Amino acid sequence: DHTARVWNAASGRLLAVLEGHTDLVLQAAFSSDGQRIVTASADHTARVWNAANGQLLARLEGHTDLVLQAAFSPDGQRVVTASADGTARAWNAAINCQFLAALEGHTDIVNQAVFSPDGQRIVTASFDHTARVWKAANGQLLFKLEGHTDKVLQTAFSPDGQRVVTASLDHTARVWNAANGQLLFKLEGHADAVLQAAFSPDGQRIVTCGADNTPRVWNAANGQLLAKLEGHTSSVWQAAFLPDGQRIVTAGGDNTARVWNAANGQLLVKLEGHADVFLPAAFSPDGQRIVTARME
Repeated sequence: DHTARVWNAASGRLLAVLEGHTDLVLQAAFSSDGQRIVTASADHTARVWNAANGQLLARLEGHTDLVLQAAFSPDGQRVVTASADGTARAWNAAINCQFLAALEGHTDIVNQAVFSPDGQRIVTASFDHTARVWKAANGQLLFKLEGHTDKVLQTAFSPDGQRVVTASLDHTARVWNAANGQLLFKLEGHADAVLQAAFSPDGQRIVTCGADNTPRVWNAANGQLLAKLEGHTSSVWQAAFLPDGQRIVTAGGDNTARVWNAANGQLLVKLEGHADVFLPAAFSPDGQRIVTARME
């Protein structure tokens, strides 16, 4: 229905409907203060909304193909968008989302773009088999992360900003030095595409998930496998540590979400019955609200 929706995380009550996109809403994210939401859409735009009442604040126009993902900088002053047009773009979120810079150089779809924790850099993941790190202020390319042998689907900085992890269709995730782009080690063992990789809040562990149905937990210092999270019966699209770092939540194509003990991989909770297909949900920073983009 081309909307995103904001929900009360405790009660499930619908709080706001974000209406205005003219095609599928592919992703949504909160600002760090929880007061705004940015949405990415197949209509070639991103939009910024008031999270409290759903009012449209700004349209981010300029991409020439699907906008696949969008994110605020940690201070909420900028937005970065990633597009199937092969570019990412940075915008001033403080001044009517004015266009700041194009991050150009990838030779295929840019699937994701995220800021470093200090907001000074942006890392992009592309179907051209590379990730790239850019200067956030002006879009200058700092270096390429080269070595994957298939599409790079997702990337993230470590909480201290010193490392980057990438997830790829080549069945691996890789950890890189965020200062110079040097490969530190590979996370090998998945039997199919790795769809996502994320650091724990303390940066000591990484969780990966993918098309082999089995998320895995790794030592972020050396790449040692710590635990397999076994039980999903289809691809696992999303895996993330909860803020306490003690639990991991996963969601997959088997229409379940599961919560695991991050230390030993034990299944704690299984949530079943989600027949509708939702794209990854995002929590507000205070954990009180959820924004979902729905594919229908």
